[in-house]
Amino acid sequence: MNKYQLAVAVKEQEYSKRLADYIRDSKFGEQWQVVAFTHADACKRYVKQGYKIDLLAAQPELLKEMKDELPSMPTAALVLKPGDSEEVHELHQYQPLPLLLQRLTEIHARAAAHPVQTAEASEKMPGVKVISVYSASGGTGKTALALHLAQAASTHRYRTFYLNLERWNTSEMWLKPQRYGDGSSGGEALGEGLSELLYGLKAQPEQSVTWLMEHRKRDALLQSDYLAACTNLEDRMTLSGEEAADLVDVIARSGQYDLIVIDLDSGLEELHTAIFEQSNQVLWMLNGDVSVSIKQRMALRYGEQKWGERFKRLSPKFVFVTNRAAQAERVSLSEMNGLAYAQVQLPEVPEWRGAGQAKLLSSPSFRAAADKLFKHLCLEGGSSFVER
Repeated sequence: MNKYQLAVAVKEQEYSKRLADYIRDSKFGEQWQVVAFTHADACKRYVKQGYKIDLLAAQPELLKEMKDELPSMPTAALVLKPGDSEEVHELHQYQPLPLLLQRLTEIHARAAAHPVQTAEASEKMPGVKVISVYSASGGTGKTALALHLAQAASTHRYRTFYLNLERWNTSEMWLKPQRYGDGSSGGEALGEGLSELLYGLKAQPEQSVTWLMEHRKRDALLQSDYLAACTNLEDRMTLSGEEAADLVDVIARSGQYDLIVIDLDSGLEELHTAIFEQSNQVLWMLNGDVSVSIKQRMALRYGEQKWGERFKRLSPKFVFVTNRAAQAERVSLSEMNGLAYAQVQLPEVPEWRGAGQAKLLSSPSFRAAADKLFKHLCLEGGSSFVER
């Protein structure tokens, strides 16, 4: 995926080299590419030749020389102590590199969010793909697949956001609480998440993207971002379709992600239909239980009865995925309205059956199957789907 260009202007060449080496070998290398300068004139020539810089981090004296010719470029001053520059954003040059890069990422996110927030359009950013994982029955492995798809996407250099919209958010079983905040963009308190973003969307919608960038969390294993679950469960219970669509819109408009993976619960309400409309593809989970297939068929019929043509227009997005293939009986999908069926099957993982026993990315076979499914969904145009 395309990377953002970080220009670093410092007089010490060794510092720039150390920073560039760290970025290349860390998770920040997925997002940033570094170009370094030791003189202000070299940086100005670089821009005049037509090269793009997404964020400029420079020592105050060099930044002062460049500022007049680069008025619209987001900048951060690399200082030895607070007050060494007149810049809004000052960062200590010799702080730990992970903290420095995290702060630079936040500054860029705010700068990128501002013009989007003031624009009249509220459509998804071009190129942002949304995949929803759904089932009309619980216990089919929706969350396991959604999280593994997010991880698979990250290995293919997709900047990914995992959004859990279940009533009863089970992702904590996988995203262990002790890892909350690892690599997060601020907001270390566990309570700052979906509830607060929903409130902000109502009270200060123009600040919603900035708030998201400051409070999103990052899982070190997934290499993906997410938000903490609703602290007030009533916020999820009363979540409307319009509010759910607004959440997706905020994440997409941030300009920070290539893929949003949405984990839905087993109901079928206006919220689900609104999310289906936002999605590029909706994965309907099946397993070896015949009752699950019956519930899926009932959900499809109900959707058509409730929303008519609006729901029927969504059917090209629907793809059935079979989980626990090792024990699954071949259930005929001929009654599934002729919808697409993924040939990629997800294997049974016995150790995930016990309460509290699930361990993220612990099954190589499941990871491989999720990676293959991701490739078909995002890299191969869904060529592995067949009509039934």
